[in-house]
Amino acid sequence: MIEVKVVKRCYVCPPKGSVPTTNIPLSFLDMYWIICPPARRFFFYNFPHSTQHFIDNFFPTLQQSLSLTLQHFFPLAGNLILPSQPNDKPYILYTSDDSGDDLPQLIVAVAEPSSNQFEHDYFDILVADYPQTRDAKEFYSLVPNLPKSRVLPDGARAFPLLAIQVTLFPNRGLCICVVFHHAVADGKAAHHFIKSWATASNSTSTPTSASSLPYHDRTTVKHRYGSNIDSIFLRALSSWRSFPIIEKPIKHMAPLNTDRATFVLTKTQIQKLKALVTSPSSLRVSGFIVTCSLIWSCMIKSSITTQETNDRDEIFYLLFVGDCRNRLKEPLPPTYFGNCLDICIVELKKKELLKEDSIVGVVEAIGNKVKELEKEPLKIVEKWFSEWRRCDETKRLITVAGSPKLRVYDTDFGWGRPCKSEILHVDNSKGISLQESRDEEGGIEISLGLTKNRMDRFISIWEHSLKLFCTS
Repeated sequence: MIEVKVVKRCYVCPPKGSVPTTNIPLSFLDMYWIICPPARRFFFYNFPHSTQHFIDNFFPTLQQSLSLTLQHFFPLAGNLILPSQPNDKPYILYTSDDSGDDLPQLIVAVAEPSSNQFEHDYFDILVADYPQTRDAKEFYSLVPNLPKSRVLPDGARAFPLLAIQVTLFPNRGLCICVVFHHAVADGKAAHHFIKSWATASNSTSTPTSASSLPYHDRTTVKHRYGSNIDSIFLRALSSWRSFPIIEKPIKHMAPLNTDRATFVLTKTQIQKLKALVTSPSSLRVSGFIVTCSLIWSCMIKSSITTQETNDRDEIFYLLFVGDCRNRLKEPLPPTYFGNCLDICIVELKKKELLKEDSIVGVVEAIGNKVKELEKEPLKIVEKWFSEWRRCDETKRLITVAGSPKLRVYDTDFGWGRPCKSEILHVDNSKGISLQESRDEEGGIEISLGLTKNRMDRFISIWEHSLKLFCTS
């Protein structure tokens, strides 16, 4: 694992007096994410300058703009409070007198490759797409830990929600890693914050307008069960009270013998996949659907070895989420800051996923779930915990993180567009992440992490599938 040396560490809060002490009860859509590990997003940028040049000329602006941005996104500067009594509702507490470890950390570190690594080569390897694969553990030094929780006088636990690390590769590039607790925000809300910070840091950008400021009223999230839905979620959470995964040090999570790779589907390839599976049945087939279908099929095929069971009726599961802000009976504004996602789980038998032309059936299965989401969002929300546990216990669940709609490559702090953006938590062979292509409008990038042997099998299956489905 690459060594990094921390050269600067500070705690950042909104400008003094700009935000009063505020208590924000979690909605039921937030509570599900309490049990999940923090989200960790990388942004890599070309930056051909020295460490001292960054500290003298860019760090003060980053720090000040982060403070100004947190004035509007103040929940991130607060703490998630988990009451000692399981029937009491968790909430986010921002207090203007918080100091030190309770505040978001902004860390500056310098990468120090070992003697047999050239700095320029190392950065270029980290940001490479397939056919280059990368050792997954090398990313973990670039990730800050969230500050540790503390026990309050009443027995509740307070969890800080945000940490940021800027890692410099002198005279070549830099990486910004943003770590946040998922209970405070979903991907859309988090990227709203990150882009607002980038805009505030970039002197050439247009200042954030009032219409794009975050909307914080979580009481506007309604459900047909009324307040009973909160009780359902609190009962489910009571069996997860230890929350051990939240605070596991990042260095203890680095996987061994695992490769990461980023695969790109071009706009033309996506169009060919859509044409292959489009039928008069009228399912609206999107780039997201065909990409998930192809990747899921290839991942399952790569996981099957001759030593495994021949039970072709085994069920495999794919979990993805959909934004519900504009789908609810009482829609939320697009700037709603919190979680507003529906959980969608697709189930297919192994034999369906192993077919040569499996993508056709997989597209139909995923497309039907998307159709259900659009027709009746949050249909089984009260079963989320039990459904996730049921699927996860089989060891045959793959989750999809990210979305091309997040437009991660539009995040410009003043150094231009990112040359790479990735999500960390796909290194356990159980997840994939999607985002828009860096180089082509309409293309999609897919990142995943697999053991080295399985990655070799996946690549072979992936290349065969592209030749089969995407060549003229």
